[in-house]
Amino acid sequence: MKILFVSLFLPQEKAYHAGGRYVFELIRQLSKKHAIYLATRLEEKEAPLLESLKPFCKEIYPYTYRTGAKRGLFGIVRLIFNYMGFSRYANRIAHQGNFDMLQVEWVESALFMKKGACPMVLDAHDVITKPAERLMKKARGIGRTLLTLRYWCIKNLELRITRRFDMVFTLSEYDRSYLLHMEPRLKVKTVPIPAGMDITGKIFDRAKNTILFLASYKYRRVNVDAALFFYREVFPLIRKSVPDAKFIIAGYGPPEDLTSLQEKDPHVIVTCFVEDIDECYKRASVFVAPVLVGGGIIVKILDAMAAGTPVVTTSFGNEGVGAAPGRDLLMADDPKEFAASVVELLKDPAHAEEIGKNGQDFVKKNFSLEAVMGRIEAAYGELVRRVS
Repeated sequence: MKILFVSLFLPQEKAYHAGGRYVFELIRQLSKKHAIYLATRLEEKEAPLLESLKPFCKEIYPYTYRTGAKRGLFGIVRLIFNYMGFSRYANRIAHQGNFDMLQVEWVESALFMKKGACPMVLDAHDVITKPAERLMKKARGIGRTLLTLRYWCIKNLELRITRRFDMVFTLSEYDRSYLLHMEPRLKVKTVPIPAGMDITGKIFDRAKNTILFLASYKYRRVNVDAALFFYREVFPLIRKSVPDAKFIIAGYGPPEDLTSLQEKDPHVIVTCFVEDIDECYKRASVFVAPVLVGGGIIVKILDAMAAGTPVVTTSFGNEGVGAAPGRDLLMADDPKEFAASVVELLKDPAHAEEIGKNGQDFVKKNFSLEAVMGRIEAAYGELVRRVS
């Protein structure tokens, strides 16, 4: 088939964005059987990285933009217009080319994508209404009113977008049920991102009492808030029991409110883009994922589990993973319980190793690349039969 991919972020094997890493692998695998075309949004400085995609794409349609230094109110408005411009650009390409299948990555990419003759798939990555609803429910006073208005705007936008597509992919059964509750007429299938794509068979010694949080921060405020929550509410409780504990904040684009932590606290280490993710996970004693509103770092949880690193997360973090709390990972929503779980793993290496091994086995069974590609090919076949 002749398939056009529309990606909001540049697909890359060493991408700072987990979704970008997944889309790269998806294109590489599908190019073995299909003719792949790609419309992608990218920063001007990323243009040389397009070379790595050329072996897998018949043609690439880049939509470049210049990155601002800071993300203030003006930057956010400019970003929204940038998303809109890219969506219009991709829509023109989709309707000019004679494609057999169109797959759009991320809901925001599809703002202006119109229904065409070929089957259309939306790979949602995140159900954007879900965190908006949770933020609304947590708010009080005038903030609740404003966030309620925001929630209804996002919900209506997401519904208008998803209704244009013949099929929607979600990362988890939870997200699938959430979307179907919003609109029962949607055709939704669960297609998780495969875990452990960068995990090798290499063995590294774990650094004692190191706690890792790895995520992309530059465009994901939810990840910044999660790191700050852990540092302010959980980490002090951990250090009461483990005084030499270290908190490593790793990942692309940490803002000043994270990098400043390292300057004033010797127990915090803030790194930028991680070249060797495999080693980064395996050196850590514990991986923490204090997900507060859902979405954003589920892939990192799976990758940590694939590396055999024990994970502590919240119920929001586990909802898209579906692991067994207490067996495959530890789960806690209260700061005291979260801290106690981390301390338990730091002080009991045998238990930590057991949790890590169980998590690794869980990921191998449920999130392999082969299983995910099988689901995608089956979904394509179903759409083609339906159209014909």
